[in-house]
Amino acid sequence: MSVYLDHIIKYFFRHKVSDEIASRVQDRLVHSEADAEASLREIWDSLEGTPMDETAAEEAYSRVTSTLFGQEAPVRRRSWLRIAAMWAVPILLLGGAVWYYTSATRQAKLYADLKYELVFTANGERTLVTLPDSSKVWLNGGSTLIYPSRFISAERNVCLTGEAFFEVTKDTKRPFTVDVNHVKLKVLGTSFNVFSYPDNPRVVATLETGQLQVKVDNEKNPYLLKPDNQLVLDTKTGQVDVRNVHAADYSVWRVPVLYFEETELVYALRQIERTYNVKVHIQNSHYNNQTIRAHFNQDDSIVDIMTVIKMLIPAMNYTIEGNDIYIR
Repeated sequence: MSVYLDHIIKYFFRHKVSDEIASRVQDRLVHSEADAEASLREIWDSLEGTPMDETAAEEAYSRVTSTLFGQEAPVRRRSWLRIAAMWAVPILLLGGAVWYYTSATRQAKLYADLKYELVFTANGERTLVTLPDSSKVWLNGGSTLIYPSRFISAERNVCLTGEAFFEVTKDTKRPFTVDVNHVKLKVLGTSFNVFSYPDNPRVVATLETGQLQVKVDNEKNPYLLKPDNQLVLDTKTGQVDVRNVHAADYSVWRVPVLYFEETELVYALRQIERTYNVKVHIQNSHYNNQTIRAHFNQDDSIVDIMTVIKMLIPAMNYTIEGNDIYIR
């Protein structure tokens, strides 16, 4: 061991130093275990304490390493920690603390500059977001996406409220996950659409390419979707329905267009609100259970859309007053 390292170790244990210096010394100890052994032994020999027999030291070692590292201590650190345990528990604790402190310090530095981004798309707008891993997310009107400035965890996790279409960059080592209402979606690299607005009891996941794992709250096993599979969760009843669809029809809103497939009128009108930035006032409960099936293009005006809905529901009366639509 170098005289330089010997002086560093002895000074560190006998003086109060700044957090920065402590971190640097502890990092050096972890990466210089063999060289540090003689100095650590000398420090222990200079302390007062009752020696331990080998059996007791081994038991103490096992208990502490199990607590600090799990069932087995890291192989790289085990050699000098075992020797330290045979000297006495304090040195064993010192070794574990050095490793633990250094790891925690590195984690703290890793998270120090981590920020969470929040993107909100107003009604009548659409937003394209590029994530730190180059994945792309199209947000529909009235949607919110939360994601970290860097993906540093085992999973690339984002949170969504509203509707979004994802094109996920493939990374087999770090799955991509999306948290929505009562559902967690998990992929490696694929494209899919997610619909989950707070004012709608349905959560809809529609897969275009690749594979998509969908975990529903309170259900033990996840669902595995293949291309053109769609999972619909009714959050009120807990009922889950998996069906075959033409997946591209459910992401055409990016153009933008509106696509309603036997959709309850109240939810269709809310989607129209988000797309055209209008407010629909339903003043007649007669239409609560009415459904519509329609496909509107990006060039269709709000007048065009309401005209078509009126054709589908002849008994419905409505008026348009600026950005307000009244249904009577």
